[in-house]
Amino acid sequence: MISSIRNPSVDELDYRIQGLSEQTVAEYLRRHPEFFMRNESLLTKVRIPHHSGNAVSLIERQLSVMRDENQQLQRQLENLITAAKRNEILLQQIQRTVNALLSTDNIDDFFDSLYEQMAKNFHTDAVTVRLFSGIDRFSHRVEFEDYDAQVFSLFERVLESNHPMCGRLSNAQANYLFPDDQIGSAVLIPLGLPEPHGILAMGSMDVARFFNGMSTDLLVYLGDQISRILAVWQKR
Repeated sequence: MISSIRNPSVDELDYRIQGLSEQTVAEYLRRHPEFFMRNESLLTKVRIPHHSGNAVSLIERQLSVMRDENQQLQRQLENLITAAKRNEILLQQIQRTVNALLSTDNIDDFFDSLYEQMAKNFHTDAVTVRLFSGIDRFSHRVEFEDYDAQVFSLFERVLESNHPMCGRLSNAQANYLFPDDQIGSAVLIPLGLPEPHGILAMGSMDVARFFNGMSTDLLVYLGDQISRILAVWQKR
């Protein structure tokens, strides 16, 4: 005797579908992205709540998501272009500074040119250099100081890391580097070869000018170039 095969009723199908979890449905659609291509008629029937309170079709929602993603990509591209232009300008400023330093005839001209170029090209409110390795023949320059453990400790972190640091200075650092200026933010660039033993500090009255997390790749390059030129003068 052949038993008849009974098709499930609509109520039974609905019960089975309701028994599926959202995670199961979502996983199925992820594994079968062509599902709606085989069932295009469903696209106009699927409705998604919109922030305005009205329901929109899946296609409209997809278009909205794609527009949002496109706008986000456009903003990212614009940010990259802006950063590239800013870095190009900064590199030109560094090159002008280095070229001017290479043309100096003595250590006094070197520091005079350095301060002039840094103020002109980088638009900072204050610039100072401190090298913790006193050299007798340069004793007339305030930039060269004998090693002082207490002073050295103020900049031990940046010197040990051998990497520029940006942001707010401590009161002790600000009083030592910029005693006559109200500095809101600064960048500290290690100087010295083969090991850093000094600081190039650029200060701004604007608290937002130099901030923790800003790009410092080209500042590393600037510090390296100034250190190399300084090393030549120190050997003469």
